[in-house]
Amino acid sequence: MSDSGDRNSNPDSDTGDEHARGHEPLLGEQVSGFISPGRHNVLLIYILYLIGIIPMAGIVPIIIGFVLAVLNREDAAPLERSHYEYLVRQGLMGLAFVVVSVLLTIVFIGFLGFIATAIWWIIRSVKGLLAINHHEPIANPKTWTW
Repeated sequence: MSDSGDRNSNPDSDTGDEHARGHEPLLGEQVSGFISPGRHNVLLIYILYLIGIIPMAGIVPIIIGFVLAVLNREDAAPLERSHYEYLVRQGLMGLAFVVVSVLLTIVFIGFLGFIATAIWWIIRSVKGLLAINHHEPIANPKTWTW
């Protein structure tokens, strides 16, 4: 075996890659910051909720955001926990509002429910985004309004 083969296979050698990794987080670490409980995860969920309101995006971003909020709320710090509670309740209330709107389409006023729900959803999401950006908790995460 040549010396260069031994040097490259030695985990303690300084080939430059280890040095670069010391300064920049690996992709897995970056992704983990958005999936595990914390501020970045809360931001991601608010963004997913806003993307999900766009008809072409479908409901998948909202479902992903809701699942992340449910999974992370118990392990979060108090600041983020208020946001997770707010997001979970937003998802459940939004579902209830959509169901009522669907039922109201029978009498041709359901579209008004969809519009009201979309406005409510956007206001809540933006309010939450602004609060987490200012490192503030949601004052009353159990509210039905904003």
